[in-house]
Amino acid sequence: MTVNVFTDGVFDLLHANHVALLREARALGDRLVVGVISDEIARGYKRQPIIPQAERLEIVASISHVSAAFIIDQPMVAATLDKIIISHDISLVAYAGHNTPEFYENAERSGIMRRPPYHNGVSTSEIIRRIGNVLRQEGQS
Repeated sequence: MTVNVFTDGVFDLLHANHVALLREARALGDRLVVGVISDEIARGYKRQPIIPQAERLEIVASISHVSAAFIIDQPMVAATLDKIIISHDISLVAYAGHNTPEFYENAERSGIMRRPPYHNGVSTSEIIRRIGNVLRQEGQS
């Protein structure tokens, strides 16, 4: 039996911690299916992504750990994940963060949820802050 693992994220300004999540999620099974959260959904709970969703999808899909990727354009609620699990024959769900807990509640309840370690350090927000610092420094020169 093939073990299909699902994970999701905005994956804006792809960085080392994104890649670590994808690698760790893929190690849990045979195939990794990734949901890339749409611009509209991301705006609703996080912020406007810097990289548009079509480009983020292309980047994520090109990573060797990823077997399949698609855009999530439905609300981040349990019923949406239930549909994804059925339509992609998902065996396990892997997520390291703490955003959108309602999205994962049925996976948690059914025992198919796995929580890879959350890696502190680099984040998209941190990269945006670094870019702002560089731009401010260059403006002072």
